[in-house]
Amino acid sequence: MKSLYAASVVLCASALTAQVNESIEVRVVNVDVTVTSKGAPVRGLTAADFEIFEDGKRQAISNFYTSDETRTVAATTVPAVAGAPAEVPKPDERFRKRVLVLVDNNHTTRHARDGALLQLEAMINDRFHGDYEWSIGVIGRGVALVLPLSSNKAAIHEALEIIRNQGTRSEGASTFAGATGREGAMLPQTTTKPTTWSIFDRDFNNRLVQAGTSDDAERAIASRYTTPAIIDAARGFASTPGRKIVFLLTGDPGLNDIEKVVQSGDRFIVRGVSMGKADKSNEVWAAQKIIEDARRAIIHEANASDVSFYIWNVQGLSPAGDVGVYAQPVTNTSAVFWLSNQTGGQLVTGNDPAQAVKTFDTVSSNFYSLGYKPTHPDDGKYHAISVRVIGKGNYTLAYRSGYSDNSTATQLERAMTSPTAAAMQTGAMPVSLGLGTPATANDLVTVPIEIKVPFRALQFLPSKSGVAANVVVYVSVFNEVGKNLVATRFPLTPGFKSGSPDANGMLVYRNAIQIRKGERHRVVVAVRDAITDSVGMATEEVKF
Repeated sequence: MKSLYAASVVLCASALTAQVNESIEVRVVNVDVTVTSKGAPVRGLTAADFEIFEDGKRQAISNFYTSDETRTVAATTVPAVAGAPAEVPKPDERFRKRVLVLVDNNHTTRHARDGALLQLEAMINDRFHGDYEWSIGVIGRGVALVLPLSSNKAAIHEALEIIRNQGTRSEGASTFAGATGREGAMLPQTTTKPTTWSIFDRDFNNRLVQAGTSDDAERAIASRYTTPAIIDAARGFASTPGRKIVFLLTGDPGLNDIEKVVQSGDRFIVRGVSMGKADKSNEVWAAQKIIEDARRAIIHEANASDVSFYIWNVQGLSPAGDVGVYAQPVTNTSAVFWLSNQTGGQLVTGNDPAQAVKTFDTVSSNFYSLGYKPTHPDDGKYHAISVRVIGKGNYTLAYRSGYSDNSTATQLERAMTSPTAAAMQTGAMPVSLGLGTPATANDLVTVPIEIKVPFRALQFLPSKSGVAANVVVYVSVFNEVGKNLVATRFPLTPGFKSGSPDANGMLVYRNAIQIRKGERHRVVVAVRDAITDSVGMATEEVKF
């Protein structure tokens, strides 16, 4: 049982004369659009070349931004009146590229994974000049970050080397604490027992159907391991600004539709039917629903966080007609293609790793960002988006297919359910997390926590008695595989009757967590100024 209790706020006050400014939020929905023609990026388009629709209704483009890898980035605001001069371009964190390389150790072989990482490292050596940020993560039983967001080449290379030194699930690896191979009812390869039935058995067709049903159930279970890890990676980006990309290195993550027609000799067996009609109560359809729900959840979570998935099938392509005892099925990339397409990314695949990395780098570095102001208030609903280029041309567009109309506070709450949140933040607010002396009782350890933020980082406004700030403290706790155990928040209104906060003082928030003795946990805390929406985070790993 994990719990939080006994909160207190300590204010240290003297005197400071501060100017109080209220902020007015202008809500803009930004949609990043990649435009290609015959595989090459299309450059030189303007806001007038695009149309954007929300829930089928055309929206006026109020902001427009273009970025590519060969020329200086230009940011402009579309004039409200035709012929009026545009505003002077200003740098904006909203458009800074941030890439999370997510290595799926569950569905890759070591050989394919390491070959892909070597090509990625070569691309970083050759083409990366520190103008954006990389993060490196691993999927196993959960998701764990090896490297937080960084532009340091040496740190990036070190993180990739750490991953290459670890095994994958296909080797029965269990080396990454909190992010290693998903263990299940799977025998080591040395003890795997071959089947004793063959095509010559009279009940072969029935056995084939039963085997297929078992495989479907295993795939559905496997998707329940991989999907939460992918969602956690997207949610960790939820309150981070920038052009956010997850570069997923995987094989077949088990998210393709269930095969309902199976060939047996010269016959075809149709599964999941009864009396000539689809039987939705059948186990085949139950597994299909689990997989469909998993795909839908990934797309909605990614779009809600404004994250594009670029997916690399590092296992390469297997042709049809493979024969043998351990024949490989033809490569099916339909699910990963759909995931990337619906989130504004792209599937990069094939048997040429160097070309795959080049495609990712080129396409992800060239995009247009279209901004519009929705007429409805924040409603928390999911809204569909569609974009098109006006005029003739053989264009392919990639953009997120929708978004969740959530406030900054809601996005932060979503991020705080991901163990990667603190590492993916670029918050300017300085927040520190301190741990007190633990107290053990039976199998539980109570750990005091202390969260600090300087008063100078908060906005104070006039109140009935002096000045006051509006602050929310968030506390989350995760176990060693990244499962969220606690995610809660505490609103605070620290005030000063003197009319001014202390320039050198600190807001100190005290609480405590209870964890199981001997288990590793991660504590993530955040502080949000509800007036300015500024956010700061801190994290600590604990084990007693």
